[in-house]
Amino acid sequence: MDIKAVLFDMDGLMVDTESLATEAFIHSAKKQGYDMTKEETLLVLGFTTKSIYEFWENYFKNSDVSGKQLVDDHYKYIENILFTTGPRKMPYIEELLKYLKESNYKVAVASSSNMDHIINNMEKTELKKYIDEFASGAEVENGKPAPDVFLLAAERLGVKPENCLVLEDSKSGVIAGSSAGAKVIMVPDMFSPDEECKGRTYRIVGNLGEVISVLEEKNNENFNR
Repeated sequence: MDIKAVLFDMDGLMVDTESLATEAFIHSAKKQGYDMTKEETLLVLGFTTKSIYEFWENYFKNSDVSGKQLVDDHYKYIENILFTTGPRKMPYIEELLKYLKESNYKVAVASSSNMDHIINNMEKTELKKYIDEFASGAEVENGKPAPDVFLLAAERLGVKPENCLVLEDSKSGVIAGSSAGAKVIMVPDMFSPDEECKGRTYRIVGNLGEVISVLEEKNNENFNR
């Protein structure tokens, strides 16, 4: 089995939007008099927009906090930054994308975010030129940890899921990638890998630069097992 394509999660992996989302949730909760912790903001890591609304509406259903208002304000806060200055690129993302292009791998972004956010972030960071296809969680029936968005990305690239390598930073993404039948490399950002993540990943690396080394050894029997 050979790896022909690499499917990237976006938030917290390609661009530093997760620390921005944490900041946005804390700011928006404060507006309603609620002191949200960083740990609470991570409860929706990797969720689709629809799931984020559902989660917070349910979480605050017996309180004075409006979950819907919280999410509305959080998106306003984020978009104010993303659609003006744009997000920061994660370390080594450009080096990895250049390497993949030069080595003739197909590349897709498979993100839980809405398509306008995906395209905006890729344009603002000037990474769009390296990407062949895009798939958004809003286009599929089930968000991560279901495999739908990775299956859609693989289909758009014309590559079987088992010939894809998925790069992820969240647990829901790792589960989604492995359920799709792809090999998964985890690059943890704000979430430390637990036992389930360790069991579902081919490798856990410290940064995106290390993915190049893993691909360099891809012909060894271990990788293609």
